Amino acid sequence: MNATAGSRIVWRGQTYDVIVVRPSAVTLRDQDGGEFDVSHDELNRAAEPPATDLLLGAAETLVEGAQSTSELLVWREALARIAAASETHGQQREAVEKEVTRLAHELGRTVTARTVFRKLKSYNEGGIAAVADRRSREGRVRRSSSIDPRVIEALNIVLARRARESTTSKAVILAQVEALVRRNHGDDVAMPSRATFYRVLAAEDRGRFSFGSAKTRESLSLRPDRAFGGRPGLRPGEHVQIDTTRLDVMVRIDAATVGRPELTIMVDVATRSILSAVLRPVSTKSMDLVIVLARALVPYGRRPEGARETRRLLSTAWAEEALIDQERYERLRLAQPFIFPETITTDNGRPFLSQHFRAVCAALGISLTKAAPHTPTDKAHVERTFASISSLLLQHVKGYVGRSVEHRGKNVEAQSAELLTIAQMQELLEDWVAVEWQNRNHDGLRDPLEPTISLTPNEMCRAFREVVPELHVPLAKDDFIALLPIVHRRINRYGVTIEHRIYDSERLAHYRRRESQSKRQKGKWPIRVDPYNLHVVWLEDNGEFIPLRWSNGLHELPMMGDVWRSARAAHRSVDRDGQQDLDLVHAMRDYAGRGNNKPMVTRSAREKAVAADPMNLLSAEASAATTPQSDGAKTDVPVPQEEEWPNRGGFSFISEPTTDEGE
Repeated sequence: MNATAGSRIVWRGQTYDVIVVRPSAVTLRDQDGGEFDVSHDELNRAAEPPATDLLLGAAETLVEGAQSTSELLVWREALARIAAASETHGQQREAVEKEVTRLAHELGRTVTARTVFRKLKSYNEGGIAAVADRRSREGRVRRSSSIDPRVIEALNIVLARRARESTTSKAVILAQVEALVRRNHGDDVAMPSRATFYRVLAAEDRGRFSFGSAKTRESLSLRPDRAFGGRPGLRPGEHVQIDTTRLDVMVRIDAATVGRPELTIMVDVATRSILSAVLRPVSTKSMDLVIVLARALVPYGRRPEGARETRRLLSTAWAEEALIDQERYERLRLAQPFIFPETITTDNGRPFLSQHFRAVCAALGISLTKAAPHTPTDKAHVERTFASISSLLLQHVKGYVGRSVEHRGKNVEAQSAELLTIAQMQELLEDWVAVEWQNRNHDGLRDPLEPTISLTPNEMCRAFREVVPELHVPLAKDDFIALLPIVHRRINRYGVTIEHRIYDSERLAHYRRRESQSKRQKGKWPIRVDPYNLHVVWLEDNGEFIPLRWSNGLHELPMMGDVWRSARAAHRSVDRDGQQDLDLVHAMRDYAGRGNNKPMVTRSAREKAVAADPMNLLSAEASAATTPQSDGAKTDVPVPQEEEWPNRGGFSFISEPTTDEGE
């Protein structure tokens, strides 16, 4: 309480009026009119506000703002003066008439003597709290509803059931409520009118979105019915969250398949750093989660050979075409902090609960914590990071489909020839994390004393390392390879074929065309494969990983990258119906397999007769008979005598015209 001149205080069990307030002492007046000075220190130790002042707050609460504190103080002082005049001189009416004029002047409105007498009676019975004008408060008191409470209960039951159902009209809700009331209580309950029911429905549905987006309604129903709390990270890696979602971008999986891959990320709560991000073309498996963990545990600078070559090969599209030095991307990738996850929070998906993933985490000393079922707030940081990736990166990517079907355009599939491949999208995502996300101010990393200062994930990690130093040794190259998935292949004389690529090494001389000791794999050898390392795979034998490099060096030749990009674009732009070309191929294959037709007997005789015809200049016999021998040798082919107008060709001759005919 701030005591000023004219106020009252309680000191040592008695009530005093404050007369004068000086820097070192206060002049008080008791009920008998005696005045004396008391120091500030003494009053601060023992003085209390009077009960009437304590009731001022309660009066304000009851009035709910209808009357201000100053107005109540004016009434209290006026009524106190009237009460004092009545007790001392017995002149109540004269005191009331005198206060009417003063109250009208101080309150700025007309005050009647009847109002003053009514206020005085309330003041004598209940104190200052009873003086407050309750008309405005009583006008806002909710009237008792005429609707049967059982109808309200049934309405809330129906609305609670609609959290995961499709959106319908209000008429359906009315029918369901009416059916539920009849089933539980019979015909004794009177249903309200349609207009009244809709008004009650609007009041009960506030905040539930029963007639809005079904996705929003489900998300709101998953929120816990309690106050939200935060658990700040005490150090990097103490609390890490992992989750998987379908990417909102169409990418090219292979030459004939276009789809939306799945994105899995790991987020550190203390620094908001994205430790790892991996795309998979199909549903994420436990082995894919192990790859995510391997990329988080092994920094970019310590990854095996082939990682940088693959990144440079794929990133030429957005680096070299824009005349940006690739070394700038490399420096930012190398500057990412290494954070070892101590505890990982997952959802209840099957890949996260698989024995494979749990065994790998146990071997690495990482604890797993499962989120409560249908409670996305248990891993809110990774859920929010997905939304940030979509708004900051994915919306700029060709083939963005939006967060739902209603936000998707019609020409997404038509642009499939220009979509990024999944390998390009993977490297683009990792470059974006290193360049923008790790160096972008985060709202969750604001200084509590100076909220205008927000740090980036890299800055927050460096600040933690200054105050809470720690030593986490990253995994080595062989540890990274040991976490990669295994495929089994035969080692041929030319090497190993994986995804239509040939990998070879000089160290394969001892393994070529030989079988392994594994009978379960029928003599095939185990090959460790990184899905996003195109240049190197590793042959595992007796605990050693033998690197096998991609033997096709065409992509490293000058201008071959441009040649293959042009060839891929032409290949995708051509409409490959191919039915006509396929018919031609079938016709050639049928003829080659069938050969020439076997000649018939009649046909052979006819061919001999035609060959013996001297009028046939192409006949072999005729050419032999008419052709002279240069060396004078005799021939056995008989020469037929010349005939006058021979007729062997099966056609008639036209005779010369006679004299009679000419006449």
